Amino acid sequence: MPTYDFRCQECGERFTVKMSWQEKDKATCPACGSRKLQQLFTGITILGGSSGGGCAAPSGSRFS
Repeated sequence: MPTYDFRCQECGERFTVKMSWQEKDKATCPACGSRKLQQLFTGITILGGSSGGGCAAPSGSRFS
Protein backbone atom coordinates (compact mmCIF):
# COMPACT_ATOMS: atom_id res chain seq x y z
CA MET A 1 0.00 0.00 0.00
CA PRO A 2 1.43 3.43 -0.87
CA THR A 3 2.36 6.14 1.61
CA TYR A 4 1.52 9.81 1.20
CA ASP A 5 3.17 12.82 2.82
CA PHE A 6 1.04 15.77 3.85
CA ARG A 7 1.36 19.14 5.56
CA CYS A 8 -1.62 20.50 7.46
CA GLN A 9 -2.62 23.98 6.31
CA GLU A 10 -4.16 24.70 9.72
CA CYS A 11 -1.38 23.80 12.18
CA GLY A 12 1.65 23.07 9.95
CA GLU A 13 2.05 19.44 11.07
CA ARG A 14 3.91 17.23 8.57
CA PHE A 15 2.96 13.56 8.54
CA THR A 16 2.89 10.41 6.45
CA VAL A 17 -0.08 8.10 6.04
CA LYS A 18 -0.32 4.65 4.47
CA MET A 19 -3.56 4.25 2.54
CA SER A 20 -4.90 3.40 -0.88
CA TRP A 21 -4.97 6.17 -3.46
CA GLN A 22 -8.78 6.07 -3.43
CA GLU A 23 -8.78 7.01 0.28
CA LYS A 24 -6.05 9.68 0.35
CA ASP A 25 -8.65 12.47 0.04
CA LYS A 26 -10.08 11.31 3.40
CA ALA A 27 -6.82 11.88 5.31
CA THR A 28 -6.94 14.07 8.42
CA CYS A 29 -4.20 15.76 10.41
CA PRO A 30 -3.21 13.63 13.42
CA ALA A 31 -2.41 16.76 15.45
CA CYS A 32 -5.54 18.88 14.97
CA GLY A 33 -7.98 16.77 12.93
CA SER A 34 -8.16 19.22 10.02
CA ARG A 35 -8.82 18.00 6.50
CA LYS A 36 -7.17 21.08 4.94
CA LEU A 37 -4.04 19.27 3.79
CA GLN A 38 -1.41 19.90 1.17
CA GLN A 39 0.04 16.74 -0.35
CA LEU A 40 3.84 16.85 -0.42
CA PHE A 41 5.61 15.17 -3.31
CA THR A 42 8.74 13.58 -1.92
CA GLY A 43 11.07 10.83 -3.07
CA ILE A 44 9.79 7.31 -3.47
CA THR A 45 11.02 4.10 -1.95
CA ILE A 46 10.85 0.89 -3.90
CA LEU A 47 11.19 -2.26 -1.87
CA GLY A 48 12.21 -5.36 -3.73
CA GLY A 49 13.15 -8.91 -2.97
CA SER A 50 16.43 -10.08 -1.52
CA SER A 51 18.50 -9.10 -4.55
CA GLY A 52 19.87 -6.01 -2.79
CA GLY A 53 19.58 -3.88 -5.93
CA GLY A 54 18.91 -0.21 -5.70
CA CYS A 55 19.25 3.16 -7.28
CA ALA A 56 21.92 5.66 -6.37
CA ALA A 57 21.79 9.35 -7.19
CA PRO A 58 24.96 10.96 -8.54
CA SER A 59 27.09 12.70 -5.90
CA GLY A 60 26.10 16.35 -5.55
CA SER A 61 22.62 15.92 -7.01
CA ARG A 62 19.61 17.17 -5.10
CA PHE A 63 18.73 13.52 -4.35
CA SER A 64 21.93 12.57 -2.56
